[in-house]
Amino acid sequence: MGMEPKVYLVTGVGSGLGSAVVGQLASRGAEVVAAARSKEQLEKLGAHAQRRGWKLTTFQGDLAAPGVAEQLVETLNRQGGRLDGASLQTGRWIAGDTLLHRTTDAEWTDGIRSNLEAVFRTARAVLPRFQAQGHGALVLVSATERVRLSGNASYDTAKGGLIDLTRKLARDYRPDGIRVNAVLPGTMEHELPSFDPPTPDGPLKLRNAVGVGAWEVARTIGFLLGDESRWITGAAIPIDGGYSLHGREQDP
Repeated sequence: MGMEPKVYLVTGVGSGLGSAVVGQLASRGAEVVAAARSKEQLEKLGAHAQRRGWKLTTFQGDLAAPGVAEQLVETLNRQGGRLDGASLQTGRWIAGDTLLHRTTDAEWTDGIRSNLEAVFRTARAVLPRFQAQGHGALVLVSATERVRLSGNASYDTAKGGLIDLTRKLARDYRPDGIRVNAVLPGTMEHELPSFDPPTPDGPLKLRNAVGVGAWEVARTIGFLLGDESRWITGAAIPIDGGYSLHGREQDP
């Protein structure tokens, strides 16, 4: 995928997808800046990267807060200033009643802030860098329709908004050589047994206890960030083994 000379930003690094994306990119030679709110998770990932010889820089901060995304860009500047792509999977499930008339102010604000605000602030901070370079790939992480509709109103609104934001950015920044795509995972695992990517040549299992594996999503994100997808922009790709087709799945 030609990732050896690339520099990528990965936000929302936790125990699941964010760490899988970091492992997918860094294990193939890319330089990665990993951002998260949790210091503990970054320390675990950083220690693993050091053992593996990965090129990893960590950044701790709440990207939904004013000014933090700009601090992150300054970290990129200290790394040399280059940025080839960014994977923004900042967000989380919001507990609460699914009916709007029983949604509290706090639940509504939390859903928008956690799932949309950080993406907005981070994208706004990195897009000028892509413009200056004349290229860049941005991947936003939303969710399949079934997952969105099973959440409360704020979660569904924020995750649905990311799909429209993807198309808006893809249209507006295409003349600058910037590609923007979204991935839509189904119900997804949130714990990784290892930060090392598994081999992708095993049998495909369309059904399991937790849904889609984080590594399956991470591989798609890696493809969308790389040069082989240079003709793809404005796409919103469901990753759920066909569950979103509303049909009966075949046994593996």
